[in-house]
Amino acid sequence: MNHRFRIASLFALWLFAWLLAPGAGRATPSPISYQKLPNGLEVFVVENHAVPLATVCVGFRGGAVAQSRTTAGLFHLYEHLLFLSNETHPSPAAFTAALNNMGVSNWNGGTGFEGINYYTTVPANRLQDAVSFWAAAVRTPVFEEATFENEKSVVINEIRGYHVDPNRYFFDALHRRIFPRYPWRHNIDGPEDNVRAATLDMMRQMQRDWYVPANAVLLVGGDVQPQAVFDAARAAFGDWQGRKPPRIGEPPQPGIAQNVKLAFEDADYYPGVSEVAVVWRGPDVSRQPADTWAADVLLQLMRSPVGRFKQALQTNVPGLFDPEYVDFNYPTASDGALFSFSALLATTHPDAQDALPDRAEQLRDAVLAELKRIAQDPAQYFGAEALQAAKQKLIDHNDYAMENSAGFVTGTLFFWWSVAGAQYFLDYEKNCNSVSYAAIQKLLRRYLVDAPTAITIRVSTADAAADERWKPRAEALAYEFVHADNAHWWNP
Repeated sequence: MNHRFRIASLFALWLFAWLLAPGAGRATPSPISYQKLPNGLEVFVVENHAVPLATVCVGFRGGAVAQSRTTAGLFHLYEHLLFLSNETHPSPAAFTAALNNMGVSNWNGGTGFEGINYYTTVPANRLQDAVSFWAAAVRTPVFEEATFENEKSVVINEIRGYHVDPNRYFFDALHRRIFPRYPWRHNIDGPEDNVRAATLDMMRQMQRDWYVPANAVLLVGGDVQPQAVFDAARAAFGDWQGRKPPRIGEPPQPGIAQNVKLAFEDADYYPGVSEVAVVWRGPDVSRQPADTWAADVLLQLMRSPVGRFKQALQTNVPGLFDPEYVDFNYPTASDGALFSFSALLATTHPDAQDALPDRAEQLRDAVLAELKRIAQDPAQYFGAEALQAAKQKLIDHNDYAMENSAGFVTGTLFFWWSVAGAQYFLDYEKNCNSVSYAAIQKLLRRYLVDAPTAITIRVSTADAAADERWKPRAEALAYEFVHADNAHWWNP
């Protein structure tokens, strides 16, 4: 299945999360229409009449953030099962035949940190068929013991690959250590033992708890009319009933653990450079929504490669790569949100005499010092005119994202719905415009200035072996070395 969170590096994971996050596009552009059915199902329509196609996506809140120690990985398993059979299409062959009969050009599904979705792109005149198809799949799945056991084996083989993927287990290693109380909320795949122990009764309970209209969304983008979509939604989903879903992310993740320092020697990483990342606990949109708007605006102010923040780091940190490789992100999340700074350092540099671990800490300290300068007087640091320009860039980002309505409804739009909800999206432009420099100053002082941090260093195995100071200095500074056997929360 297509899991959108599989990216080539920790830096890219955070960057990609930002690109899909509400701050990357949550204004309310005119081509979007919205209704909520009496049973709780939410329906969004994004008009784009450039080509006669329609993308139909049905999604649910859930995924990693809704897992427990014993259910971690089961949302992913359930995702697989819905592609097998239902009361209307009683076999995988019938399921695929129905897709082919609609002239499907694209179909897939994915399990993410905060949601699960299924989608297909069809000729626009098959809109009703596509909506009915997904209604049958999510409302009336058929679970059979033989196919269930086979699909468990498929999923186990799939997640074995994740568990030895350096990009995945480095990401998991960090979250295991900064969130030791509920680390499974940041790990989609879970341990093999959970999948192996899963039963059909557990799948049926998951259906009753999570696959209900009050926890669901239908998103349609393309050459469609809103009223036609709303009519199709009522016809296919209107009589669907279910209980109220459980609350997600309760109890909340606490602040990040103190003194987390990770070093990772990666045989596949780029020679000559190291990746340094620093993270802080950020605001959860479910609990501190006003802080999330300020965070979006602040990070937009800091993003310019010729802006004061990045230029100060370039001046003060020898061996720092191009400003385009320096980023500060806040991927909006309902629970366990983080601020993340990342940059590339040359492993050796004529103006940098210290060992790489010391230089990484110097970079972290330079970032913290610059954040303190911003917090003293954000208006003076950035300039009065920059604030409105940053807000406008955030709002305008939707225009670009919506050029591809299929990607918009299955990615950006589904993401913010699952993380923040409809009203947050609909009010985003107004709330973004209300952010002041005083709100940004408050945000900095609450989350980033003198707050606990975690730091990671990723370096190629070859560079690590060639640098006799690397390991002794990392150990002296209390870095823990990450590998596949100690990364995951279920490892000893």
